[in-house]
Amino acid sequence: MTNLTEVQNEDNREFLVGDVVVSLCDDINPCLFEIKEAEHASYDELVKCKPLGSQTGFVCFLTINEIRHASVAELNAKRRMSVAEQAIGEVP
Repeated sequence: MTNLTEVQNEDNREFLVGDVVVSLCDDINPCLFEIKEAEHASYDELVKCKPLGSQTGFVCFLTINEIRHASVAELNAKRRMSVAEQAIGEVP
């Protein structure tokens, strides 16, 4: 039997409006994005996003398979964290 704490949810394809995500692409700005439209998007479809905290009307489209939900550490830092920064944050 597996404890719930041992189960990791790797399936990030279910996004809802209002979710905060980060891009997995290094070429994309490391800011946080809020999902504005995501109606049953499949693996290779785009979702409409807005940079979190942006006061402009700027929106962009990110591919579902190139984004993931932002971690708590990233929400606190208000940006996408590098793999090294995430590893340091996970040390007890």
